[in-house]
Amino acid sequence: MSQQRLLVIGVGSELGSLATALLEHDARFSDVLGIDVHPPRRRLRRTTFVRVEHDDPIGFVRHVVAYRPDVVIHLGVWEPHARLGTNDARVATGNYARALCNALEQLDGLSRLVVRSGLEVYGAPLRNPADESAPLIPTSTYGHMLTELETMVRDAAPRTATVTMLRFAPVIGAHVPSPLGRLLRLPVIPIDPFSKASFQVVADDDAARAVVNAATHGAHGAVNVAAHEPVTIADVARQGRRIVAPVVPHTWRVTASLTTLAGAPLPDHVVELLRHGRTAVSNVRDIGYQPTHSTGEVIERLYSWPSIVRVGPRQPTEQVA
Repeated sequence: MSQQRLLVIGVGSELGSLATALLEHDARFSDVLGIDVHPPRRRLRRTTFVRVEHDDPIGFVRHVVAYRPDVVIHLGVWEPHARLGTNDARVATGNYARALCNALEQLDGLSRLVVRSGLEVYGAPLRNPADESAPLIPTSTYGHMLTELETMVRDAAPRTATVTMLRFAPVIGAHVPSPLGRLLRLPVIPIDPFSKASFQVVADDDAARAVVNAATHGAHGAVNVAAHEPVTIADVARQGRRIVAPVVPHTWRVTASLTTLAGAPLPDHVVELLRHGRTAVSNVRDIGYQPTHSTGEVIERLYSWPSIVRVGPRQPTEQVA
């Protein structure tokens, strides 16, 4: 078995840390290097971490070219209002993407390149569930970010590399910062009363296994990764015993302001999902990409997490002589 050098960009994210922890057990990888602006969120035993800010392209390229990886996993994508606001997320994602492309032009012999993308690239509304052959017509900021990322990386990737674009449904997990997940945890969920559209999500562990599969024997091209059995927002509200608040089409901006005050900012790609749904199927016949959890099971796990309990200041106790 030939030994390979693995590079994980975005190792500090929950998905990056989880996928890297799984990949550390693969004997094919003799060395593992992780790059991110934040350290990994779990203990990694064989991975060397290097902190590189998204606005330091020279440092980024220097580390990547010096390491000369055989396999690159690019998870350096900031979803708007997951950890950064929309503008900051767009800038950070674009900076890392451009730095990666500059590095790829100096790498020869790269065997695999895995890139995180999302179903948002297909836009909304969709008449039918999108498969990998559907046209890319993004209609949200996040969709445009991901489409540009795919185009840039595809153009810069060496011909020697198998390039896999993983188009994820919203990734939901106990420690995953997700604007959709935060919204669904609110006591009141906004809905479009005229829409019966359905959507899918994917569990964080299923998403991590998809990354591992792509890094070891994934297919060349795009792959949709989404849990089966789509649900509607009304289904989710009933499952979580939430109150629904009907929102008419021209008042979503006001609704977004209110959810932001409640701790759940509402970016435009989440509004699209609430109004039009977002479903996809995969034409890639690869068992490694099949999520084990249905959408309903992922939502059930979402509502099983403990709620935040606010503890007031402790009262001073009387001293007894």
